[in-house]
Amino acid sequence: MAQTDKLRIAVDAMGSDNAPAPEIAGALEAAGAEEDIDVILVGDEKRLEAELSRRPGRDNVSIVHASEAITMDDSPVAGIRQKKDASLLVAMRLVKNGEAEAVVSAGNTGAVYLAARTILGSIKGVARSALCQQLPTTRDPVLVLDLGANAECTARHLCEFAEMGMVYSERALGVENPRVGLLNIGEEQLKGNELSKTVHRLLSATHHVNFIGNIEPKAMYEGVADVVVCDGFVGNVVLKTSEAAGALLKTLIARELQSTLVSKVGGLLSRGAFLRLKHTVDPNEYLGAPLLGVNGVVIILHGACVARGVANAIRGGYRAAKGEINEHIRTGIEELRSAEASLDNEGQPT
Repeated sequence: MAQTDKLRIAVDAMGSDNAPAPEIAGALEAAGAEEDIDVILVGDEKRLEAELSRRPGRDNVSIVHASEAITMDDSPVAGIRQKKDASLLVAMRLVKNGEAEAVVSAGNTGAVYLAARTILGSIKGVARSALCQQLPTTRDPVLVLDLGANAECTARHLCEFAEMGMVYSERALGVENPRVGLLNIGEEQLKGNELSKTVHRLLSATHHVNFIGNIEPKAMYEGVADVVVCDGFVGNVVLKTSEAAGALLKTLIARELQSTLVSKVGGLLSRGAFLRLKHTVDPNEYLGAPLLGVNGVVIILHGACVARGVANAIRGGYRAAKGEINEHIRTGIEELRSAEASLDNEGQPT
């Protein structure tokens, strides 16, 4: 592949539920809007070429052939072992070999996680990779991690999540000196289990992290923190509860607006406000879900994503790669270890 000054984003074009239509449309949107992005669509070359030939503006979009695809029904382990030429694995190898700076996939999440860990490996000093995503609040969106990659965590893991989330928030999302909070059942330092108390003690001693202490879910949705840390079990429950609550709210509002003639008229007059609300809570309007801690930039999307979601995920990969997040995570992990050592010397557990 020819060398280029542009950042190259590899897209697993066979991953989503409706592949490859959203991936192709999203690639064209992102490549057309950003002058220094090249998008590499990875998948069935004949199928991708046939789709692309009907669309204008493909100057910054190329194709790398992959003869197989890992489906949502495949076991992640079996899929990776048996489908060596799967589009996901080919895209990961492009990053591994320096032929792309980031990979975007809306495929089987378990397979993406396993492929990233297997092919790209972990950043030195990082014990666990973490999946994160921005969630809407009454202020600016909050980055929450981990969202399901690690159901059981140690204090060290959670501190690593804080470090990685802080770096991504600052380098990719442009948040200056991000505020980091620990999701807990109360704000007081002594709230929660022993794990929470240990993490609070460690992060309080890590002075390069802008740790604001424990925060409750209500405060999280009020935008008190820019980054919120929790284990993957809690994070996945938070994510799914947020999605369910959003769907419930939508149903209740729709029901009420259809209840009387006055409500129907009010609904029509409020159409603009409801469209803005839909935009705020739509995951396709955010930059995908980064998998932090691996030796490469990996952005994961929901299988039901649309073209807009793919385009934004490509932009997310571009920002993370341009911000050199992994180099800054390596440096931050070293500082984190120094803080841990200082507590060890004082006889505090880690």
